Amino acid sequence: MNAAPPAKRTPLETLWLAVRFVVFGVVGFLVMFLGWMSLIIKIDDPHEQQLLKPIIAGPLVVIGPLMMLYGAGQWRRWAYLWVFLSTPITISILFLGSQLVLRWFPNTNLPDFIDPKLMGILAFGAPMPITYVLAKGYYRRKDAHAAE
Repeated sequence: MNAAPPAKRTPLETLWLAVRFVVFGVVGFLVMFLGWMSLIIKIDDPHEQQLLKPIIAGPLVVIGPLMMLYGAGQWRRWAYLWVFLSTPITISILFLGSQLVLRWFPNTNLPDFIDPKLMGILAFGAPMPITYVLAKGYYRRKDAHAAE
């Protein structure tokens, strides 16, 4: 089946797409990051000065990815939320897990073959492309079944 060529956008539509991406996508990322960092700081040390109260930070962690979903033009494609939430979830698990290991085994050192910088880069950079490929494949299969 041949797909119709995409319709040309007017300059006003292009401007709206750019504004929507910046306002909702970038600001949504900052909102999610601020809420997530506030929660991690609170979990790590309950007596530490807080950026935001957990009652405010928790909803921001959900509102931010919803803003990014709209800003990226993928509204109603809820599987893409995992793309935006994958990095904070992965880093939170690694951070909290390492904190538990250090508390239970305070004299434990990492093996020589594990580079902490590389692990940090992989923990921050790997989840998003992996979940993006999975979500895109999910929607590709779903769209193929709908076309049949």
